[in-house]
Amino acid sequence: MRVSRDDPRPPYVQLTDELRRAIDAGEYRPGQRLPSVRALSEQYDVSRGTMQRVLDALKAAGMVESHPPLGIFVRGSGSEPEQRSPEYVEIMRQLDDLQESMRDLAARLRHLEERVDQGSGPTS
Repeated sequence: MRVSRDDPRPPYVQLTDELRRAIDAGEYRPGQRLPSVRALSEQYDVSRGTMQRVLDALKAAGMVESHPPLGIFVRGSGSEPEQRSPEYVEIMRQLDDLQESMRDLAARLRHLEERVDQGSGPTS
């Protein structure tokens, strides 16, 4: 879909309605990551600012949710259990792995700092 100049609605309203229709029709599934603002802007031939306004409207409507820096994901409807796309599940698994690695590194750093502090005491 391209923005229609014959349509009296502003471009961001036209595109908000189009993406809302695509989500409702299942073209984007709950838990699925949407393309980036840049990719959507190129796809619909609009500015990034216009596309950001579209996504902000969809967020306000509760249709999508933002998870920086992972992206914007389609929300599930309130009447059905939320389903996550395999891509979302994999990203969240990787994020959990990274958090665990950070905790491990922090513990190792504390241990090394303690050893350095013990070795830097006064000499006899």
